[in-house]
Parts: sequence; C-alpha cells; structure tokens
Amino acid sequence: MGKYKASFYALPLAMAIQAATAGNLMTDGGFESGVLSWSSTKSILALDAAAAYVGQAGMNVNSAYNWCPYGALYTLDTSKLQNGTMYEFGARIRLANSNDISANHKLGLIKNGADPVWLDGDQSSYDGGAYPDKWTRLFGVWKASVTPTDSLKVCIIGAINKPFHVDEAFVTPLTTAEIGYQPPATLDSSTLIHADGNRLVMGSQKTSFIMKGINVYQYDMADDPPAIDAFRYKNADAASYKEIRDLGFNSVRLNLAYSLFEDSTAPGVYKEEGWAVVDRHILWAKQNGLRLILDMHVPPGGYQSTTDTGFGSNATLKKRLENLWVAIAQRYRNETTIAAYDLINEPHVNNWFTYAQTVINNIRAVDPNHLIDVEVSFHPSDTGMYKLADNNILYDVHWYEPWSWAGSHTNNTPYTGTLEQFKQQLRTGEGLSNFYQAATDSFTVPFNIGEYGITFEKYELAGVNGVTWLQHSNAAFDYFGISRQLFHYNEANFGVYRSWNSYPNEHTKTTEPLKAALPSVNGTGGNTPDTTPDPFVFTDQTGVNRSTLLTSNAITISGIDAAAPITVTGGEYSINGGAYTSATGTISNSDTVQVRHTSSANYATVTNTVLTVGGISDVFSSTTLADTNDTTPAPFIFVDKTGVNLAALIESNAVTISGINSAAPIAVTGGEYSVNGGAYTSAVGTISNGDTVQVHHTSSSQSQTTVNTTLTIGGVSDTFSSKTGTTDTTPNAFSFTAKTGVPLTTPVESNTVAVSGINAPASISVASGEYRINSGAYTAAAGTVSNGDKVQVRHTSSASFSTSVTTTLTMGGISGSFKSTTLAKDTKPNSFSFTAQAVVPVSSSVESGVVTVSGINAPAGISVTSGEYRINGGAYTAAAGTVSNGDKVQVRHTSSASFSTSVTTTLMVGGISGSFKSTTLAKDTKPDSFSFTAQTGVTPSTIVESNPITVSGINTPASISVTGTGAAYSVNGGIYTSTAGTISNGSTLKVRHTSSSKALTAVSSTLTIGGVASSFKSTTR
Repeated sequence: MGKYKASFYALPLAMAIQAATAGNLMTDGGFESGVLSWSSTKSILALDAAAAYVGQAGMNVNSAYNWCPYGALYTLDTSKLQNGTMYEFGARIRLANSNDISANHKLGLIKNGADPVWLDGDQSSYDGGAYPDKWTRLFGVWKASVTPTDSLKVCIIGAINKPFHVDEAFVTPLTTAEIGYQPPATLDSSTLIHADGNRLVMGSQKTSFIMKGINVYQYDMADDPPAIDAFRYKNADAASYKEIRDLGFNSVRLNLAYSLFEDSTAPGVYKEEGWAVVDRHILWAKQNGLRLILDMHVPPGGYQSTTDTGFGSNATLKKRLENLWVAIAQRYRNETTIAAYDLINEPHVNNWFTYAQTVINNIRAVDPNHLIDVEVSFHPSDTGMYKLADNNILYDVHWYEPWSWAGSHTNNTPYTGTLEQFKQQLRTGEGLSNFYQAATDSFTVPFNIGEYGITFEKYELAGVNGVTWLQHSNAAFDYFGISRQLFHYNEANFGVYRSWNSYPNEHTKTTEPLKAALPSVNGTGGNTPDTTPDPFVFTDQTGVNRSTLLTSNAITISGIDAAAPITVTGGEYSINGGAYTSATGTISNSDTVQVRHTSSANYATVTNTVLTVGGISDVFSSTTLADTNDTTPAPFIFVDKTGVNLAALIESNAVTISGINSAAPIAVTGGEYSVNGGAYTSAVGTISNGDTVQVHHTSSSQSQTTVNTTLTIGGVSDTFSSKTGTTDTTPNAFSFTAKTGVPLTTPVESNTVAVSGINAPASISVASGEYRINSGAYTAAAGTVSNGDKVQVRHTSSASFSTSVTTTLTMGGISGSFKSTTLAKDTKPNSFSFTAQAVVPVSSSVESGVVTVSGINAPAGISVTSGEYRINGGAYTAAAGTVSNGDKVQVRHTSSASFSTSVTTTLMVGGISGSFKSTTLAKDTKPDSFSFTAQTGVTPSTIVESNPITVSGINTPASISVTGTGAAYSVNGGIYTSTAGTISNGSTLKVRHTSSSKALTAVSSTLTIGGVASSFKSTTR
C-alpha cells in the first residue's frame, strides 16, 4: 500500500533546488554560464557574485518599477511546454541592501503581453536589517495552455527603487510520477483510524490511538483567500514533516482553503494543482508515519470563526462546500493516512449541527469509513452539543485557556497552575464545560482539541512558565485520553517557528524552549539512539491466484544507528535471506528484509502484511483476481447546475463507472443518458466498468424551477438537478458579415449567427428578406428563437450593378443587418489572340482559330477591320455588334494574290483588340525530277514517242524547252512543238524525235522544265 518514490518534494531544500534545475526549462536558472539570458525594459540587470545564493553568480536587478513588464523577464520556449501538464516555477530572491525593511517580491507569468498571472508573492517586512542574508523562496504552479505562436514570459519584480538579487530560478514539469503518490485503489481497514464509543482506535483489532498532533498551514491566512496564497508549498515541506515526527507528534491537522481546489468564478471545477498539494502532504505524512486531519479552515465565502460571512444563509455556498467534501472524500476514501475530515474550522453557522448532518450524509454516499471531525459552533445562537446520526464522528473544540493569559501578547504574568487544577479546568473551563462531558459521556463520542497553545512569548520569556503550561495541558489530555493538535508549527504568534508571513525556514525565529520540551511532552524522550529508519516501500501485487504463497520485494533498512525492533502482522518476514518468522526481533542498518503471506481464498480480496521497523511501517498487499458477478458500482456524483437557461438542453458532467466486473443494468428517469459519448437514450440498458456516462434533460420553461434526472446503475443512484434562472429574452448583440461583388438578381445567404444571452424563447422578425433557424426552411413570417439556435438570412441581390440590398433581422428587440452589394459593370474583356497561319494558298479564304470571350459581365461592343467575324458558329459579318461573356468568336479573310505576302484582320472587343494574320506560300518553278524510258530495237528513220510524264512540284507556270535533232514535245496531248514555252503543275507531256537511219544507232532528245532536264533515247535495231 502507499507507493511513492523519492522526489523533488521529499528532498531537503538545497537538494530540491538542484533536483528541480536538472530538468529546468530555463537555459541558465543558476546564472553560472556567464551569459545573462534575462531582459528588462526598465530595470538594469547584471550578473553579480554578490547575488549568488549558491554557486558563483546570481542576477542583480536594479529595480525602478514595481510592475511585471518592467521587472526581470525570461522568455520561455513554448514549444517545450506540453499542454495540460502542470509546471512548477520557482526562484530565490532577497533585497540587496540589509537596511531595506520592506519588499514586494512577486513571481508571475505574462502571456501575449497581457496583465501578469501572479504565481507567488512575498510582502515581508524585515526586522531592521536583522536578516541581511534572508532569501525568500517563491514557488508557483501553472497548468500549460499555449500555442506555438504564443509569447510566454516569466517575470520577477521587487520593491520600488530597491535593488534585489535572484538566483536558482527554474521551470520544471510537475507530473504524477514526480509527486510520487496515487490514492490507493482499495482500503486497508487494518490501519484505519475510527471511533469506538468515546475513544479512537485503529483497525479491527481496535488498538487505542490518541492523536498528538500539530497544525500546519497550506495557505497564508492573513491574505485569505487569494489563489496566490492557496498554493504556497513553502509553509511546510518534507523536512518539516520529518521534524514534526522527531518532535514526537503522530499527526498533522492540515489547514486548507477552498481556493486550493476551486475558483469562485468556476465552482465545482476542481483544480489538479490542488489535488497535487494534498497528495504531497499525504506522501510526506506517510513517509514519516504520521496521520493527517484534512481541516477546511476557509470554506467558500471566507474564514469564519467569530465572523459572519453569510455562509449560513447562502444556499449556493453551502452546496459548494458539500460538493467539495464529496470530491475530497471520493478521491481519498481508501487513504488511511488521512485520519479524519474536519468539516469547517470554527464554524459561524446558524443551526450548524443540522447543516453538519447534511454534509456528513453527502460524504457517506462516497466514503462510509473515514472519521468525520465536527467542531462546535461559533454562532451565538448555538450554545450546546447535538447528537448527530453517525457512529464514526469526532467532536472538536479549540482550547486557549485561560485566554486572558494564553492569547495575550503583552500580559506576561507567570502561569502558576498545577496539573490537578488543569484537569479540573478541562471539566469546567470556559471553553469546554458545555462540550467535553456531553461528547464523551452523554453522546459516547470521541473528543478532540483541534487547536490549543499559547503565544510564543509565554514559551520564550523566563519566569512566565509557558513550557510548564504545555506540560500540564498534555498530561491532562493524556489523563482523559483526549486527542489534540498543537497550534501551530509556523504561525506568527503561536508557532514552534515564529514566522512573520508563515514561511518556515526563512526569516523565522525558533521557539527553542518549546522545541526542547516537545519530545518529552509527546512521550518520545530526548537523546536516545536513532532507531527510526527511513521510510521503506513494498510493491503491492494484484490479480494474484487464490490461496498462493506470495513473497514481497526486498527492501534495505537505512537511517538508523542502532538495532531497531521489527514486528509483523498478517504474515512473516525474513532478514538477509534467512528463515521466515512472525516473532518480534531486531534489525540493523543495511539489512535487507522481505515479507510473505498466503493470498486470500476468496476472489477480489485483499491480504495485508504490515511490517513495522522502529515505528515506521509499510504494508505488503496482495489482491486476488476478481470474480465475474459484481454489478454494484462505486457511488458516483453528478454536479447540480443553477441559473441555467429556460427550456434548454442541459447536460451533466461525465462520471466514470468503477467497482463492477460485469455489465450492470442502467436506467434513467426524468431524462436520458449517454454511454461513452454515444447517442442519448431513455431505454433500460447495461454499462461496463470503466465506461463514462452523462445524463441530460430539458430545463424548465419557468424561471427559478428545478428539473431532476435520476440515473440508477446496479442499484446505485444519483440525481442530476438543474435550476433555471430569471427570464431573459434580450440576446447579446449580433452582426452579419456584408458581402460585396455578388452577381445580379441572385439569392444571397448571410453567415450564420448563434443566439446567446437568453434563457427563454425570444421573438424574431425580418424586413426585406427571409430567415431560417438551424438550417430549416426560409420564411419571412415572425416567430420565436431559443438560446443556442443558429440563424441565417437571405435576399435577392439587386438587378443593377454596384447596388446594395439590406435585410434587417430583429430578435428580442436587438437588430442586426445583412447587406449585399452587386459587382461593378465590366465590359473590358481579358486579352485574347489569334494564332497566325503561314504558307496559305494565294487568293484563298482563311479562317482563324476560335477564341472565347471572358472577363466581362455585360455585353461589349465588337468590330472588325480587313475581314469578317462570326459569333458562336453563326454567319460571318463585317458589321459592328455586341458580344457576351463566354461567346466564341472567329474571324476570316481572303489571302493575298501574291506569293509570300501577308493579310491581317483586327478584331476589337470592348476596347481590347486581337489580330489574325495569314501569309501566302513562296513562288516555286522548279519541278520534281522526272525521267523518260529509253527505247531499243526501233525501226530506223521512224518517229519515236516517249512515255508520258506528269509535271509536279511547282506552284506557277515554269519554262519548258527541248533540244535534239528533230526533237519536239507535246503538252496535255496537244500539238508537238520544238518552240520553248511554259507549263503548269499537273500537266502531262511527251517527247518525240526521228530515229537514226543507221542500224544500231542511238538518237537522244533533252527536255528541260524550270531548269530540271531529262533525256529521251532511242536505239535502232
């Protein structure tokens, strides 16, 4: 049970600072690198050996302003922060000059240039320079919520015009592992403190237990109740708890403020930082074998005592305290280090015991086992004690008697009483006469004195006999078996340490006679050998088999200088691997020890073995695996809501189901439920362990009216209530975003606005348009709208360019307008061009490619020069006209009658022109090569004709001539001629001549066309 590890929070201060800086997000929080990474816009900063708390250097701040932007600033790298993680910020700070007697040191955060969030502060007054080397520790906790673009700066300031020193600054993550504590999953009833008649006992063996404790602050009461004081860890640390143990105390009454857990601006939203604070105190107490009383010293509304804060007549504040105690009890219901819950310190509440019974009943719904401490009322109307309906309560009275002597800071008359007189005073004294006998005798209830003590002067001044008073009081308490808690460990006037601002180990003055007397007063003696070891931890085992012999991990004993007694209950132990035994023995420093036991024969059952060495104990726990039929969950709590909107859907907080190992039945009345974020339903169903569940219902349509939804799981129920506020049908102001450049005569919709600020349906109407609600149908009729509805309007845009239309929507008397403005007229198109065409035939019709008109929103003028155009494939025309956006336009013209000559046609649209150009092909009179087939064996002296050939490859008539004896040519079958001429492409021709008169003799004729020649040859037989 009670697993923890050594951590930052369990170390002495100097070691703690070093541990923190090991994971420091500041590059040089110790100022030892020689490079100053801090800055300021007003103050002068410098590294200075005289400013060092430890090491070689610190930072000197010559401050001229007492405001964060002008102090010492350190810019954090937000990329190194993990959202949702808590970070602890700290630094050492002191005034530089010993004759400065006041300070205003503060540690804060500036996000994106906003006002600082203060994490801690110290406005101490110095005692005339008596503490020139006094360093104050500033600590604070902040839960990260940043984006990569956020600016986050740590700021430290001091008193105006007073230089101060800073050293050992750090920012470190605060994780569960570093705190080293988790609330136990199961209850170890063998170590639970509880009432047995009019005495306190421990466990089922009912071992008598008298609490001999001391009070410890967890906030600065003088500044109650700002959050800056709720998180002051420096009021006590691990070293303080060890000292409390060494002074002979066995318990601590931890003084808490509600602001540790919740802010008044967000009631019921409990802060992880607050749980971390209490977790640490539990850890420190556990490490030192101490018990804790959780004392609500400052409930919602403020510190009470003799002050009427209005709490008793304020139902909201009372409900907040009930809910807070339920949350505390639910978290720590299995933590036996906590001895009791003290409901309110010195309550100033009319009918206090009636209200106390209500708080007790709420706690018992989640924690049936812990002792509850009920203090007597300080309200003048409550003059006695009342029997409460609970058999595990503790009545509590505060004792400063005689107050005229004990509480006086100036009356130093010696105490002259005897022990017997003190005993009688307990029975008849001004503070106890109505309560002690009523509690112990009439009601048979244990009695506790939550506060007793005298001012430090009574301890310090010789002859006043304050220590004698302390000895008599404790002897009398022991005589009557009364538990008690000395006031105080570190309070300004009553403390073991006299603290000007409740900061131990800082500018404090110890009350040495008191410290010297405490061990003997508490029954622990003086200079005896140290047989109290350092805390040790056994690792629990879960899910083990039934009836199985189980052995713990081995632990090593440390921190003793003599043999210490060792005992075991519920098992056996072995030292240094030796034989197991259950007999009482002794153990030495550095010995190792293990324990063992046989696991339970039942399912889901815990078996505990408690090993005690020199008064320090830990439990080795084994839990058998669970059976399969547990459908009764642990109690669950829904947080009620007040001031909700009328007729609105109200959703509860989510609760996680635990304590079952089979599906349990779930049913709801007066609403619906959702499992694991699924669909809501009112049907009976089942739910499994670890599932989350929420309920919702529609709030009343009447103001100041409550609606209840009851959820039942496996026979365990809780009710979620919502109460409406007063009727409000005037919404918050709203606006629509204007739209420009919209098309003409088209429907235009506005953005959506969410209705907020009302809690009942409000009227809705529209002028010059329509509206719709939650994406429904548009309408122009008047209607109603509810909080959270999404509303949108629409209208038809103007039929004219650059013209506005406005629609006005009115909801609950509040109006907002939506305006649309049409686009401006535009007849100037985007630029266009035609692709030029080359090598076109001469004197031929040539068409351009098609271009699409774009960039206009109205018809534009169109005209053409040196050609014609057509639109969308229509007839060609040269007349001017108009063209619309998206039309397709083409031009044409007749190409030049000359070779290698261009013709250009220009098209003009809305002032933008584009040209189409065609160029004719070049002149070509050189034909393709041609040839004639030679003929042989022809008859001598006869006319011989060649084969015909076709002229190709020219685009204009070419010259033609023929040479050779008697040679002639014929074109296209015409008359043969030997005269030179011209011939056109595609013409056919033949050549002829007279063959030789001689046998076997050749005759040749040559035809030339455009410079290309070919011969026709005949040979006689």
